[in-house]
Amino acid sequence: MGNKSESMKKLFLFLTILGTNTFAQTTLNKLYFNLTSHNEMSSTEPYDTAPTYTFYNQSRDTLRKIVDLVYAKGAKYNMETCQKFIFGCIHSETAATNPNDIMEYAYKLGGMPYGNVVQIDPRYKTTAFTIYTLNIADVAHMIDSTGATSSKVLGGFLAYSGTVAATAWSMGDWTTYTTTINGNYNKPWKADIIWGPGSSPPHTHDINNFGIWKPRGKTDSVDFFCHDPAATTWIQGNGCGWNLTPTISVQTIISQIRTEATKIANGTYPTNKFYSGSVIFNFKDFKNAAYPSFQMPKELGILMDSINVMVAQKKIVWTTITQKQDSFNVWSAAKSLAYSQWNCGQTATIAPTCLLSSVTEFDKDDGFLKVYPNPASNELTYEFQSLTGKETYFYIYDELGRLIIKKEISESAGKISLSDLPCGLYLIQATSMRPKKLLIVK
Repeated sequence: MGNKSESMKKLFLFLTILGTNTFAQTTLNKLYFNLTSHNEMSSTEPYDTAPTYTFYNQSRDTLRKIVDLVYAKGAKYNMETCQKFIFGCIHSETAATNPNDIMEYAYKLGGMPYGNVVQIDPRYKTTAFTIYTLNIADVAHMIDSTGATSSKVLGGFLAYSGTVAATAWSMGDWTTYTTTINGNYNKPWKADIIWGPGSSPPHTHDINNFGIWKPRGKTDSVDFFCHDPAATTWIQGNGCGWNLTPTISVQTIISQIRTEATKIANGTYPTNKFYSGSVIFNFKDFKNAAYPSFQMPKELGILMDSINVMVAQKKIVWTTITQKQDSFNVWSAAKSLAYSQWNCGQTATIAPTCLLSSVTEFDKDDGFLKVYPNPASNELTYEFQSLTGKETYFYIYDELGRLIIKKEISESAGKISLSDLPCGLYLIQATSMRPKKLLIVK
């Protein structure tokens, strides 16, 4: 009887430990991860006069091997396609009527819902056409004409277009894609998500950020990282910006990803951040004459196998860029956080990069009010000067117009606690002064 009782105790202890570990694993922060590619074809190859589509024909079979590997290994892949590659698909494989062309094949891989394994994003590289000028809306329409469906994701953009010191800011091209664009086919397109903030070659100022936010700034490098809740386009960081090329060892990339994913999972990095990452590769490396022994499918297979070990450890989740956004929306609601940013390699919380601003209001009958900082976190400071001496109140309303805080202002300066308020957008007002927006982030 004693032995049975002791065995039951051990079993109970084992199940308790197992349950604790299982719970701990399910509550770990994760790195939401995908593969991405660009197909920047040679500018010297003709494509609208006497086209040969040599690059397309060289790339197609390798791409087929890669998308089959992605599907077989349970990975996720964003294929970011510029106009020349799509021209090659349309003309070399009669994609408009051929259900087996590489674009439609990749998009429908895995069955419904299509795009769940391979998502196809339009990418526009400016090139002079002799017949007409295309833009990204035309590229999206061309993708649709192959039997695939273009996403609303812009694959790669310039956040910073300068090649000099980062202090000499020169705005990139991303603002163009935050508004609706019409092309030659009268098919409007607007980016919901723009992925992979980079800089002009040699890419010395690429922005290596985890997270998702809506950039407020269009004029300087600080403001680019300020979240604007009123904006309609999201930016997704690509983590540490891992790039698989013939000159970079895949084992080095795997080691770096493992390091970052472990820091995310074990709490070295903050638990109140959303972590997004990608490995990017380029079609020009499918057949690189300078490195004839390099085989992109083989290297990607090694990478995906190693990532899947981390998937099994619940450190990484495979997601396309759109699926990352869906995961972020769930995370945002659960955390009551409007956005997230975390610099690659950062190990401690640092001061906000956004310039703090204030709300200042003057009323000819009531006086002068200044409230700061905005965005705010746990506390607001106010400065008030009354012109009449009459009783004055300070109000904070939520987005639904409900009164959250009412405070009598009886002195010229003071503080108001926001510690009980969740992140979000609010309205602040004093007496008869006009309401102003207040953003709370924590």
